Parts: sequence; C-alpha cells; structure tokens
Amino acid sequence: MSEKPKMAYPVKWTGLKPARFRKYKSWINSVKPGICGTYVSAVLLHDAFNQKYTIDLPKENVVNGLQNLVEDTFAYKGTYVWDLWYGLKWVLKDNADFKVKMHLIPERKVVSLLDRKNPIPIAVGTTKLFGSSYKNHWVVVYGYGYNEENKLFFKAYDNHGRYTAILPASQTIGCVWIETV
Repeated sequence: MSEKPKMAYPVKWTGLKPARFRKYKSWINSVKPGICGTYVSAVLLHDAFNQKYTIDLPKENVVNGLQNLVEDTFAYKGTYVWDLWYGLKWVLKDNADFKVKMHLIPERKVVSLLDRKNPIPIAVGTTKLFGSSYKNHWVVVYGYGYNEENKLFFKAYDNHGRYTAILPASQTIGCVWIETV
C-alpha cells in the first residue's frame, strides 16, 4: 500500500509577516461545538484597532462582545460569511475609520488584498464540501503563495492554537475583511 504523496507547499509567501499574528496563538477556540467565526472576527477587529490606533483591545471583551452578534443573531446552526460581516459591521457602525466588506469567492480577493501596498488580513471560510481537513471552519489569512504546480495556498491563524497554518485556497469559500477608510 503506497502513501498518498504530500502536497508541496509554496516556498515564497506574499502578504503580512507571521510574527504579527503570533500573539493570537493563545486565542484558542475551545467552546463546543465551536465559535470560530467569533474568534476570527475578534482577531480582525483587534488587529484593525491595533494597526490604526495602537490600541490593544482585551481579548475577552472582543470575543464576548462579538459572540452574540456573529454566532447567535440568526436562527440557524453554524456561521456563514454574512454572519461575520454583520457582526463586524454592527460593532463598527459608528466608526467612520473602518468599512466591513465581504466576498463569496476568496481566491482572487485574498490575493488582491494581500498584494496591496498596505496588505490587510482576511477572514476566510473553509468547507468540508471542497475537501478541507478543517471541515467548515473560519481562519484569518495573512499570506498567500503558489507551489511548484502553481496551486494557490493561504497562510493563516486557525484559532486552534496555530498562527502559521497552511491550507489550499481551493478548499475555501467566503471572505470578510475590514478596510481602513
């Protein structure tokens, strides 16, 4: 019985430095069945405030404040791209410095947001439907790269205790980000 060959990862990455997301390694989603949408929204909000105002918002306040908005606003199980968008938009509704945006197909949008002069992190959904080992989950992508076969990969904080997770872009759907106005 032969083992399936491991997918080659990119050598070169474009985007933000992993060190910026090291502080989120301890932001671990240990709630069952999980509130990964809340955690990635909290990281996006925390990072945006840290970058714009050099304010270090307390983790508990950000996570607790977003949980009801992201996880519990709509009467269905799970979180979708519009749940993250809605929660962040509601929290930032009175802040003219930020605008929350979403897109259904992350591959090109993530590349364009990370290729800019001032790249920004993006919440990206993974899906079991496309073969993700994460199944249906949310991560914060801050880097991208192409492997030798020209397949696109994302580098991300995964809210399971890893801030340098690597995942195939082909296994993702939906993305949300915070633009500085």
